[in-house]
Amino acid sequence: MTYTDLKNEICNTWVAVGGEQMAHVHMALLDISSSVGQYPRMREISRCSTLAAALLLLEKWKILTPQKVDILLQLTENVGPHTEIIRGLIEQYKRKTFSSANSCDSEERHLQPNPLPHDPVYSRICEYLSEKLRGRWPDLGRSLGLGNLVSELFHEPSTRKKDKIYQMLEEYRVRARGDPLPGLLQALQDCELNLQRRHILNEILS
Repeated sequence: MTYTDLKNEICNTWVAVGGEQMAHVHMALLDISSSVGQYPRMREISRCSTLAAALLLLEKWKILTPQKVDILLQLTENVGPHTEIIRGLIEQYKRKTFSSANSCDSEERHLQPNPLPHDPVYSRICEYLSEKLRGRWPDLGRSLGLGNLVSELFHEPSTRKKDKIYQMLEEYRVRARGDPLPGLLQALQDCELNLQRRHILNEILS
């Protein structure tokens, strides 16, 4: 089960949202936004007329991500009678996802036992990603914990996108403790940039 499959199954199969149920969803969104220090944006919340729209808002707030799905239970626990089924789906997704991540980590360690931060391999990866990320580079930057830098680079129209990506990846290398590759590969997986991740594993690190 993928992240998209999990969301679709919850929205389309196990949660039927009418007016009363959406009121519960709106209240849950308000509670969730407050609990993480997010400014409660009632206009945004009130515009959510479906559960899928509520999930998009949580993703916009970076509260719901492929690696953080427990919030789905809090959002749906008072909407419909299928809370336990939804809980089971979330646990099934987490087991599969984290098990796959551990397997990939083992594969990565086998392919590249101890790459150095200044190793030319990282430069090759930067070259590749600068050409292939296209419009997804801000997502990767935020996943790497570089949200402020992404905002700054995004508003620099005179800088080429390729140069922005290089600068972002170099900043991550500087900030990373030790080898930057595992964190970068994990961030690619978190952003569902699977094609780029597989290319790095199979063509650059192999």
